[in-house]
Amino acid sequence: MLAHTRLPPPGPSPPSSAAGGGGGVEFRRKLHFLSAELHLDPFPLLTTHPALRSAPLPLLRDSLGLLTSHGLSAGDASRVFSAFPSLLTSPPIEPLRFLSADAPLPPPLLRAAVVRSPRLLAASSSRTRSAPRSNSSAAASPSAVSRSRSPPRCSSRFPRAPAILSYGIETNLTPKLRFLTERMGRDPATELAEFPHYFAFSLEGRIRPRHEALREMDIEMSLKDMLTSNDDEFRERLLDATLSDHKARS
Repeated sequence: MLAHTRLPPPGPSPPSSAAGGGGGVEFRRKLHFLSAELHLDPFPLLTTHPALRSAPLPLLRDSLGLLTSHGLSAGDASRVFSAFPSLLTSPPIEPLRFLSADAPLPPPLLRAAVVRSPRLLAASSSRTRSAPRSNSSAAASPSAVSRSRSPPRCSSRFPRAPAILSYGIETNLTPKLRFLTERMGRDPATELAEFPHYFAFSLEGRIRPRHEALREMDIEMSLKDMLTSNDDEFRERLLDATLSDHKARS
Protein backbone atom coordinates (compact mmCIF):
# COMPACT_ATOMS: atom_id res chain seq x y z
CA MET A 1 0.00 0.00 0.00
CA LEU A 2 1.31 3.45 -0.92
CA ALA A 3 1.70 5.92 1.85
CA HIS A 4 -0.17 9.14 1.47
CA THR A 5 1.88 12.27 2.25
CA ARG A 6 -0.10 15.17 3.60
CA LEU A 7 1.13 18.50 2.14
CA PRO A 8 0.89 21.68 4.22
CA PRO A 9 -1.81 24.15 3.18
CA PRO A 10 -0.65 26.73 0.63
CA GLY A 11 0.68 29.94 2.09
CA PRO A 12 -0.32 33.45 1.07
CA SER A 13 0.76 34.65 -2.38
CA PRO A 14 3.79 36.96 -2.45
CA PRO A 15 2.91 40.63 -2.70
CA SER A 16 3.23 42.26 -6.10
CA SER A 17 5.99 44.79 -6.63
CA ALA A 18 3.64 47.71 -6.76
CA ALA A 19 6.21 50.40 -6.11
CA GLY A 20 8.89 48.91 -8.32
CA GLY A 21 9.28 48.76 -12.08
CA GLY A 22 7.86 45.32 -12.74
CA GLY A 23 4.16 45.94 -12.36
CA GLY A 24 1.45 46.40 -9.80
CA VAL A 25 -1.21 49.00 -9.16
CA GLU A 26 1.22 51.87 -8.62
CA PHE A 27 3.10 51.11 -11.82
CA ARG A 28 -0.14 50.95 -13.81
CA ARG A 29 -1.14 54.31 -12.36
CA LYS A 30 2.13 55.79 -13.58
CA LEU A 31 1.52 54.39 -17.04
CA HIS A 32 -1.95 55.94 -17.00
CA PHE A 33 -0.55 59.28 -15.85
CA LEU A 34 2.01 59.36 -18.65
CA SER A 35 -0.38 58.23 -21.37
CA ALA A 36 -3.72 59.75 -20.34
CA GLU A 37 -2.66 62.97 -18.60
CA LEU A 38 0.56 63.84 -20.41
CA HIS A 39 -0.42 62.11 -23.68
CA LEU A 40 3.01 60.51 -23.95
CA ASP A 41 3.93 56.99 -24.96
CA PRO A 42 5.28 55.67 -21.63
CA PHE A 43 7.37 52.80 -22.94
CA PRO A 44 9.97 54.82 -24.86
CA LEU A 45 10.26 57.07 -21.81
CA LEU A 46 10.85 54.06 -19.56
CA THR A 47 13.51 52.82 -21.95
CA THR A 48 15.41 56.11 -22.19
CA HIS A 49 14.95 56.99 -18.52
CA PRO A 50 14.69 53.80 -16.40
CA ALA A 51 14.45 55.81 -13.19
CA LEU A 52 10.78 56.35 -14.06
CA ARG A 53 10.09 52.73 -13.10
CA SER A 54 10.90 53.25 -9.44
CA ALA A 55 9.95 56.92 -9.11
CA PRO A 56 6.81 57.50 -7.01
CA LEU A 57 3.80 58.84 -8.84
CA PRO A 58 3.51 61.93 -6.56
CA LEU A 59 6.99 63.01 -7.71
CA LEU A 60 5.88 62.90 -11.33
CA ARG A 61 2.78 64.92 -10.50
CA ASP A 62 4.90 67.45 -8.61
CA SER A 63 7.10 67.89 -11.68
CA LEU A 64 4.05 68.59 -13.82
CA GLY A 65 2.62 70.95 -11.20
CA LEU A 66 5.89 72.85 -11.02
CA LEU A 67 5.82 73.62 -14.74
CA THR A 68 2.15 74.57 -14.81
CA SER A 69 2.63 76.84 -11.80
CA HIS A 70 5.10 78.86 -13.89
CA GLY A 71 2.67 79.45 -16.74
CA LEU A 72 3.23 76.38 -18.91
CA SER A 73 0.22 74.40 -20.09
CA ALA A 74 -0.05 70.64 -19.73
CA GLY A 75 0.71 70.38 -23.45
CA ASP A 76 3.84 72.51 -22.99
CA ALA A 77 4.93 70.29 -20.13
CA SER A 78 4.39 67.19 -22.23
CA ARG A 79 6.73 68.55 -24.91
CA VAL A 80 9.34 69.35 -22.28
CA PHE A 81 9.11 65.89 -20.69
CA SER A 82 9.20 64.22 -24.09
CA ALA A 83 12.48 65.97 -24.87
CA PHE A 84 13.95 65.49 -21.38
CA PRO A 85 12.27 62.62 -19.45
CA SER A 86 14.72 63.11 -16.57
CA LEU A 87 12.79 66.24 -15.59
CA LEU A 88 9.90 64.01 -14.50
CA THR A 89 12.03 62.53 -11.71
CA SER A 90 14.21 65.62 -11.09
CA PRO A 91 11.91 68.65 -10.96
CA PRO A 92 13.73 71.69 -12.44
CA ILE A 93 13.28 73.85 -9.36
CA GLU A 94 16.52 75.84 -9.63
CA PRO A 95 16.32 76.64 -13.38
CA LEU A 96 12.72 77.82 -13.00
CA ARG A 97 13.62 79.86 -9.95
CA PHE A 98 16.41 81.51 -11.90
CA LEU A 99 14.27 82.23 -14.94
CA SER A 100 11.39 83.64 -12.94
CA ALA A 101 13.25 85.42 -10.13
CA ASP A 102 16.84 86.14 -11.15
CA ALA A 103 16.51 86.77 -14.88
CA PRO A 104 13.59 87.71 -14.48
CA LEU A 105 11.07 86.66 -17.10
CA PRO A 106 7.32 87.25 -16.64
CA PRO A 107 5.23 84.07 -17.05
CA PRO A 108 4.27 84.58 -20.72
CA LEU A 109 7.89 85.16 -21.75
CA LEU A 110 9.18 82.37 -19.51
CA ARG A 111 6.73 79.99 -21.17
CA ALA A 112 7.81 81.13 -24.64
CA ALA A 113 11.48 80.67 -23.76
CA VAL A 114 11.02 77.18 -22.30
CA VAL A 115 8.78 75.94 -25.11
CA ARG A 116 11.29 77.19 -27.67
CA SER A 117 14.30 75.78 -25.82
CA PRO A 118 13.39 73.06 -23.27
CA ARG A 119 17.07 72.50 -22.53
CA LEU A 120 16.88 75.64 -20.38
CA LEU A 121 15.32 73.43 -17.71
CA ALA A 122 17.59 70.44 -18.27
CA ALA A 123 20.91 72.27 -18.29
CA SER A 124 23.17 71.89 -15.28
CA SER A 125 22.95 74.94 -13.06
CA SER A 126 26.71 74.89 -12.47
CA ARG A 127 27.40 75.24 -16.20
CA THR A 128 24.56 77.21 -17.69
CA ARG A 129 23.11 79.64 -15.20
CA SER A 130 23.61 83.19 -16.33
CA ALA A 131 24.53 84.55 -12.91
CA PRO A 132 27.86 82.67 -12.90
CA ARG A 133 28.26 83.58 -16.54
CA SER A 134 28.05 87.22 -15.62
CA ASN A 135 30.93 86.80 -13.20
CA SER A 136 33.05 84.78 -15.63
CA SER A 137 32.38 87.09 -18.51
CA ALA A 138 33.12 90.14 -16.44
CA ALA A 139 36.75 89.10 -16.34
CA ALA A 140 37.00 89.94 -20.01
CA SER A 141 36.10 93.60 -19.61
CA PRO A 142 34.69 94.47 -16.17
CA SER A 143 33.24 97.89 -16.90
CA ALA A 144 31.70 96.98 -20.25
CA VAL A 145 30.33 93.66 -19.14
CA SER A 146 28.78 95.03 -15.99
CA ARG A 147 26.79 97.44 -18.12
CA SER A 148 25.67 94.70 -20.48
CA ARG A 149 24.43 92.47 -17.65
CA SER A 150 22.06 94.90 -15.95
CA PRO A 151 18.74 93.14 -15.14
CA PRO A 152 16.44 95.18 -17.43
CA ARG A 153 18.57 94.61 -20.51
CA CYS A 154 19.30 91.04 -19.55
CA SER A 155 15.64 90.13 -19.28
CA SER A 156 14.81 91.94 -22.53
CA ARG A 157 17.35 89.88 -24.48
CA PHE A 158 16.35 86.41 -23.28
CA PRO A 159 12.91 86.27 -25.00
CA ARG A 160 14.59 87.14 -28.32
CA ALA A 161 17.35 84.55 -27.91
CA PRO A 162 16.43 82.17 -25.06
CA ALA A 163 19.08 79.67 -26.10
CA ILE A 164 21.67 82.04 -24.61
CA LEU A 165 20.73 80.62 -21.23
CA SER A 166 21.84 77.15 -22.27
CA TYR A 167 25.23 78.07 -23.75
CA GLY A 168 28.36 76.95 -21.92
CA ILE A 169 30.48 79.50 -20.11
CA GLU A 170 34.01 78.43 -21.00
CA THR A 171 33.22 77.05 -24.45
CA ASN A 172 30.92 79.78 -25.77
CA LEU A 173 30.08 82.91 -23.85
CA THR A 174 33.43 83.90 -22.37
CA PRO A 175 35.63 83.56 -25.48
CA LYS A 176 33.07 85.27 -27.71
CA LEU A 177 32.51 88.09 -25.25
CA ARG A 178 36.25 88.62 -24.90
CA PHE A 179 36.64 88.73 -28.66
CA LEU A 180 33.79 91.23 -28.93
CA THR A 181 35.30 93.58 -26.36
CA GLU A 182 39.06 93.11 -26.76
CA ARG A 183 39.58 92.34 -30.45
CA MET A 184 36.57 94.05 -31.99
CA GLY A 185 36.51 96.94 -29.53
CA ARG A 186 32.73 96.97 -29.31
CA ASP A 187 30.51 97.78 -26.36
CA PRO A 188 28.63 94.57 -25.44
CA ALA A 189 25.90 96.53 -23.68
CA THR A 190 24.91 98.11 -26.99
CA GLU A 191 25.83 95.35 -29.42
CA LEU A 192 24.18 92.47 -27.56
CA ALA A 193 21.03 94.46 -26.88
CA GLU A 194 20.68 94.99 -30.62
CA PHE A 195 21.82 91.53 -31.71
CA PRO A 196 21.74 88.88 -28.94
CA HIS A 197 22.08 86.12 -31.54
CA TYR A 198 25.80 86.95 -31.76
CA PHE A 199 26.55 84.01 -29.43
CA ALA A 200 24.91 81.55 -31.84
CA PHE A 201 27.64 82.01 -34.48
CA SER A 202 30.94 80.16 -34.56
CA LEU A 203 33.87 82.22 -33.32
CA GLU A 204 36.45 80.58 -35.54
CA GLY A 205 34.14 79.74 -38.43
CA ARG A 206 32.45 83.10 -38.91
CA ILE A 207 33.00 85.82 -36.30
CA ARG A 208 36.81 86.02 -36.40
CA PRO A 209 37.37 85.71 -40.18
CA ARG A 210 34.68 88.24 -41.02
CA HIS A 211 35.96 90.69 -38.46
CA GLU A 212 39.47 90.33 -39.87
CA ALA A 213 38.18 90.97 -43.39
CA LEU A 214 36.42 94.14 -42.24
CA ARG A 215 39.48 95.32 -40.33
CA GLU A 216 41.82 94.80 -43.31
CA MET A 217 39.56 96.91 -45.51
CA ASP A 218 38.85 99.45 -42.74
CA ILE A 219 35.09 98.93 -43.03
CA GLU A 220 32.53 99.23 -40.23
CA MET A 221 29.49 96.97 -40.21
CA SER A 222 26.84 96.00 -37.66
CA LEU A 223 27.07 92.58 -36.08
CA LYS A 224 23.82 91.57 -37.72
CA ASP A 225 24.99 92.52 -41.21
CA MET A 226 28.39 90.98 -40.59
CA LEU A 227 27.14 87.60 -39.38
CA THR A 228 23.72 86.85 -40.86
CA SER A 229 24.67 87.17 -44.53
CA ASN A 230 25.99 84.20 -46.47
CA ASP A 231 29.47 84.26 -47.97
CA ASP A 232 28.39 85.75 -51.30
CA GLU A 233 26.28 88.44 -49.65
CA PHE A 234 29.12 89.29 -47.30
CA ARG A 235 31.54 89.75 -50.20
CA GLU A 236 28.99 91.96 -51.95
CA ARG A 237 28.64 94.10 -48.84
CA LEU A 238 32.40 94.44 -48.62
CA LEU A 239 32.53 95.53 -52.25
CA ASP A 240 29.65 97.99 -51.84
CA ALA A 241 31.23 99.47 -48.71
CA THR A 242 34.59 99.82 -50.48
CA LEU A 243 33.04 101.57 -53.49
CA SER A 244 31.01 103.89 -51.26
CA ASP A 245 34.11 104.78 -49.26
CA HIS A 246 36.09 105.41 -52.47
CA LYS A 247 33.38 107.73 -53.81
CA ALA A 248 33.23 109.62 -50.53
CA ARG A 249 36.97 110.28 -50.60
CA SER A 250 37.12 111.35 -54.26
